[in-house]
Amino acid sequence: MLDGMKDFNGLEVERGVVATAIDINESLVHDPNAHAVTLTVKHLSEEELAESSRKFTVPQPGDFNYQPADEPHRVRKVSGKEGTTETIRAKFVIGSDGGQSWTRQALGFDFLGDDKGNEIAGGILDCMATTNFRKFTLFPGALPKLTYPKADCGGHATIIKEGRVAGYIPRENGLTRIVTTLTSRAEATPEAIAKTFKELVAPYEFNVTQVDWCGVFGSRRRVASSASKYSRVFLTGDALHIHSPTAGVGMNFSLQDGKDFSPRRHKTLLTMLAYNLGWKVAHVAKGISPIAVLKTYDEERGFTTDKLIAFDKILTAVANMRDWSIEGSSKIITENLPFSSTAGIEYENGLLIAKEGGSIASKPHLASGITVGARMPSQMVAKHTSGVPVEFGNLIPSDGRYTIVIFAGNLSKPEQLSRVKHVSQVLELPEAFSQRLKQHAIDPQDVFQTLVLHTGSRDEVEITDLPSSLFLGSNPLGQVYVDNDQVRIWTLNEAYKGYGIDRERGCLVLVRPDRHVMYIGDLEDVDKLEKLVSLALV
Repeated sequence: MLDGMKDFNGLEVERGVVATAIDINESLVHDPNAHAVTLTVKHLSEEELAESSRKFTVPQPGDFNYQPADEPHRVRKVSGKEGTTETIRAKFVIGSDGGQSWTRQALGFDFLGDDKGNEIAGGILDCMATTNFRKFTLFPGALPKLTYPKADCGGHATIIKEGRVAGYIPRENGLTRIVTTLTSRAEATPEAIAKTFKELVAPYEFNVTQVDWCGVFGSRRRVASSASKYSRVFLTGDALHIHSPTAGVGMNFSLQDGKDFSPRRHKTLLTMLAYNLGWKVAHVAKGISPIAVLKTYDEERGFTTDKLIAFDKILTAVANMRDWSIEGSSKIITENLPFSSTAGIEYENGLLIAKEGGSIASKPHLASGITVGARMPSQMVAKHTSGVPVEFGNLIPSDGRYTIVIFAGNLSKPEQLSRVKHVSQVLELPEAFSQRLKQHAIDPQDVFQTLVLHTGSRDEVEITDLPSSLFLGSNPLGQVYVDNDQVRIWTLNEAYKGYGIDRERGCLVLVRPDRHVMYIGDLEDVDKLEKLVSLALV
């Protein structure tokens, strides 16, 4: 991640710097060009840095969690600012500073929860281990009598014993992650976790030979009373919400709140900025979108956070470490996999989502396999020029651009080609978004891309039949794709079927920079698409 920051724009993390105050000028919050936030930070002296580090365990050579390659990045570079205070003026501040968030506390937000102190603690250990335990499939009336020699731990298993549960799963480089119950957080040492796990797996052997990392987790649930203040200072990740790690949703959701982008050329950079928020802040900062767009972060992530906490509450009830149920937890995890993986998150009606019932309403029946508000699914298609198979989802990167997908239907028919040309004519009007962006000295290609997916014959359809203005100045050779069995007779192309779209008439789909579907309409509804886009642009 640090290397990615350097590649992005030579950025580096400043070590030994702490925030001490934050102030928002309320008279400036509605001016998108104003640096409305003042952040005061202190560059710690060597003595202050040493004192502040006392409460942290710093790995030493030979310790667990010691990664030699990381060490150069941990060292603070001499800047000459040591012992001084600095004032930073900013348009926006994003607090990704964890469950003990200083930003959240400085804003005066509450951290609300319902666990009432009844926390269940568990320990995690990434290690090398040997065992003679294996998962067995038990058949009625037949217990296994097989024995195994002691060998490196492989595969995954869940062990239930005397109402307690433990388990292990494989990690990279031959590591195994073991998870087990703890009496308290204080027991989260490598020795205590390994000892507890050995007791639960007995009479089988389980011997830890090398420890790479250990950690502790709990079942606390907390949500900040707000996701932002004046749409100028935002909270993401654990600063916004904490919950149990059940089903592995922690990083999934934090990254969905963590991705930013280079505004061109499909280059992506994982940061602690938010996947939902990053492109919105960038669009406002670059003068592409009005500041009102930022309110959708509170609406969309607030709604999703509520669903996340509700999901965690239900799952924890049936999958807690003290009274575990295979059937109950398996059923809930399976049913909610699209949500817990974040691939199935669906946003509700709003400025950037046009569902039925809104002032500009989508027509979801035109694409029954695509859900307005959810992420655009992928199907296998073929490139029109070469017939090479392509994952359509890979053509819609999270690079800060909206994508207009023209499902052009059967372009072999003149009347269908005429309908697509009408789309181009509307996009060329003086009031169209492309012309508005040019008036603000913004290249439309930096904000939008157009993809065409048709079902006609490649022998009967030429890319030159399509108006070049449809592609906003980009190269149409890389923007036109086909869903037709004639391309590869040995396999089926069924993208239109998977998307639930009529192969003859097609439709329009507008996808946001974070790949969530914003609008579905007929080809004749391009004017409605224009109006919807206009609300998100200056």
